[in-house]
Amino acid sequence: ASKRLTGYAADAAGALQKGAPVDLKINSSDLQPQATTKIVGLVNLDSRKATPAVTPFDPTDPTTYNDSTAVTVFDSLGNSHTLQSFFVKDAAPNVWKVFTTADGISTTALPTPTATLTFPATGTGLNPTSVPASPTPVTFAPLNPPIPPATVPSVPTGAAAVSLTMDYSGSTQFGSNFSINSLSQDGYTSGRLAGFNTGSDGTIVGRYSNGQSRTLGQVVLASFANPNGLQSLGGNAWSESSTSGAPLVGVPGSGTLGVMQSSAVEDSNTDLTAELVNMITAQRYYQANAQTIKTQDQVLQTLVNLR
Repeated sequence: ASKRLTGYAADAAGALQKGAPVDLKINSSDLQPQATTKIVGLVNLDSRKATPAVTPFDPTDPTTYNDSTAVTVFDSLGNSHTLQSFFVKDAAPNVWKVFTTADGISTTALPTPTATLTFPATGTGLNPTSVPASPTPVTFAPLNPPIPPATVPSVPTGAAAVSLTMDYSGSTQFGSNFSINSLSQDGYTSGRLAGFNTGSDGTIVGRYSNGQSRTLGQVVLASFANPNGLQSLGGNAWSESSTSGAPLVGVPGSGTLGVMQSSAVEDSNTDLTAELVNMITAQRYYQANAQTIKTQDQVLQTLVNLR
């Protein structure tokens, strides 16, 4: 008879369907890409810098902005694009304007900025009047190639337009050099299942080639009110019986159930030294009993000869 591992299955988003246990199947299909919807940046803008002398802002002219950052984002098909943010110090005190380009193309009609950051005199904690996240999402159409040569026209990739927000609410403006403390985004390209492992609670987590991980299922355990009443089927297999009672199913580590350990082989709990001593003792007992029988036989033989 076939033996199947049962547990709770997971949906496409990795959420466990905790109902009746089912046969577990590892989904080896590719993980579909996720388009970037949000960028979170923590930067320090140097308060000592002056407003650029050259205006208006031009992404190709470094003299029109103070500093810049770049991050890779993804469209709905998993294609990567370079989103670059440019920080321009405004003439007003403690005010910075943020301009954004996608694959070298401005996401707004210049000279309109993507966001305006207004800092208090302490340099930390953006004012409520500031715009830490863009009031209107940054939107651009993915093109292929991203920045084509003059002789190659850019064409749509077929992906949906990328729409994302940029959050700089944790940024600061101190009298120190420009620095990028953190810059993250929530998108990723497609990925293939590279491997999986099982946790102590029975959760099976898949690892993908794009660096993502996803829950694939969870193994469950069963206990019985009377384990000694289980019916042996041979081959270290057992089945429930009227004596054992119905199985009590739960996840590992819950209630009286133990935990799981993956990629391990159970060691024997036999003490070889003690068993060897017991074997020698049994052999001595056997030899002593054999000598007793031999002596009795000799006594009987002597009695027979006396007659």
